Amino acid sequence: MKHRNRIIAVVLLLAVAVLAFLALNKKPKPTTPSSESERVSAMSIAVSVEPATLASVRDSLSVVALVDAWRDVDLHAETSGIVRKVNVEVGERLKAGQPLFNVDDEVAASALRKARVNRELAYRDFERYERLHKEGAVSESSFEAMRLKFADAEADLVAARRRLEDTAIKAPFAGVVTSKLVEVGDLVQPGAKVANMVDLSKLKIRSSIPEKQVSLVTEGMPVQITTDVWPGKVFEARVLSVSAKSSRDHTYEVESVMPNPLKTPFRAGMFARTAFVGKQSREALLIPRQALVGSASEAAVFVVRDGKAKLTKLVAGAEYGTQIEVVQGLAPGDKVVVSGQSDLDDGSPVAVTGPEEAR
Repeated sequence: MKHRNRIIAVVLLLAVAVLAFLALNKKPKPTTPSSESERVSAMSIAVSVEPATLASVRDSLSVVALVDAWRDVDLHAETSGIVRKVNVEVGERLKAGQPLFNVDDEVAASALRKARVNRELAYRDFERYERLHKEGAVSESSFEAMRLKFADAEADLVAARRRLEDTAIKAPFAGVVTSKLVEVGDLVQPGAKVANMVDLSKLKIRSSIPEKQVSLVTEGMPVQITTDVWPGKVFEARVLSVSAKSSRDHTYEVESVMPNPLKTPFRAGMFARTAFVGKQSREALLIPRQALVGSASEAAVFVVRDGKAKLTKLVAGAEYGTQIEVVQGLAPGDKVVVSGQSDLDDGSPVAVTGPEEAR
């Protein structure tokens, strides 16, 4: 009897072990989507989209510029001698013709007096020979020689007068002295630089425009000038010239001109910002800048069609705030992905979320 009970207990233990083993190794039955649409929905990537829209825009371009004086001139000595007098200091404003320096003029003044005497003697001889020539007392050749001698004396007088005037180095225009390179007692020679002057009555604003946008700028168009020196103020200028030749970095220099404001004056060498605004509006196809995949030069976007994201190449144009123009590649109403595109491949199934889904 005891032996039979033991057998029954062993059998029961084996049965429990087998049931426990089966329960632990039982795999849950995989669930399958009830339809193809449910299967695709489960694989879709959530994205946000916005449509490409037509809008009225006005071409504009804003670049950093440099302010230059209307005239910036180095002054040079035109005669040799010792500087006897200095009439200006750096920063002083001069009128046109006002002397800056006086060079020793004793020799030049003496030469001028001698030239005047020689001219007077030559003139008297010329008058005498002219009377005699009319009377037939002197030959034609003698009279002609005296006439040339008088002309030569007059030329010497003009040269002597000019040499004396050159001993005073004068301002060629009304402006401000920015540097002074000689002092009393210095010896100067013809061609030696002695000072620099600038004319700030008007200003030249120099901008470098990329070749892709230089066609937007034309001579005579208005320009808006701003600077950090006078924040909140906008100054009006006008394009004076557009360079016909680019620099090595493929930019073109545009020179604009504006009067220097009296209450908010500019100084040469200041930085400014120039805004070139087109005269007429035009219609452009715009998409959000954040929709672009890659660079603006090799632009592409994901367009949602039939529930899939299609990678579409396009030609990008100008930027208008957070929007960018599409020159080629899209049509109005195309829905471009603006978020979630980092997870997409060409042809990926997508699920549109956000306001566009409601529309």
